[in-house]
Amino acid sequence: MNLFSEYKKMDYISHFLAFAPPNELERGLNRLLTGYPSNHNYKISQKKLFPSFQLYKRLRLITALYSEPLESFMDVGCCRGFFVLEAAKRPNCQVSVGIDVHEPFVSISNRVREYLDIRNSAFHLATLDMISNKPEAYGGPFQTILLIGTYHYLFWGSHLCSDAYYSHQEILYRLSRICTNRLIFSARLEADRLPNYLKEKAKAIGNKVNYNSTSFLKEAGEFFEVHEAGFLGKYPLFLMIKKNTWCDIERSVLSYKNFSKKPRSL
Repeated sequence: MNLFSEYKKMDYISHFLAFAPPNELERGLNRLLTGYPSNHNYKISQKKLFPSFQLYKRLRLITALYSEPLESFMDVGCCRGFFVLEAAKRPNCQVSVGIDVHEPFVSISNRVREYLDIRNSAFHLATLDMISNKPEAYGGPFQTILLIGTYHYLFWGSHLCSDAYYSHQEILYRLSRICTNRLIFSARLEADRLPNYLKEKAKAIGNKVNYNSTSFLKEAGEFFEVHEAGFLGKYPLFLMIKKNTWCDIERSVLSYKNFSKKPRSL
């Protein structure tokens, strides 16, 4: 059975398509749950979540890498909140949190959370700096961290948030601060795969920073054991298990003292 046939034959998808149309409130929410990026689109019907086929393909790959049992979860760059809400509904998950710097994403995610009454979930308009400086204020640290499609914005900045780290080490250190077990990671790790406006930024900065998969994996090895897990669309997917030896912890503390409180500028 191919993936699309599997998707179509799932009981809840058939139920959604044929027997349980969304109510008026759900139709209003659903209009806000589609758009760019399309691989995060989903719908609600009869207070259940139904991923689009594109999202379902990602869901299958990503959830196979979750901690078992999944006890706590954070999505960095959560978009419309599907992964956070889906994780929160798992039986052993005590807290599931999403952060994003785009207020409309946080707003619609919170509206869905409130409508579905998923009380162990939360969404915040927040940056990685905010979370890593005080993880406990957001329910952390978290057993499983998800970071897909967002890393290049943390590194280079974006139209939505100009803060930029320009440092694999600092980003990875901050991720290790909020993580107790694993990081599920996928990103554009080569400069020539960046969005055009970030390609121009990278070109202008030149050799001041080193942005490629080799440099990323070298720095990641300080904080995580990195395992290849295939591809998420065009980009590599990694399962990254946090290192917890005392020497790693001591080095991390010393590294943290050398990092600025805010993202660096060049």
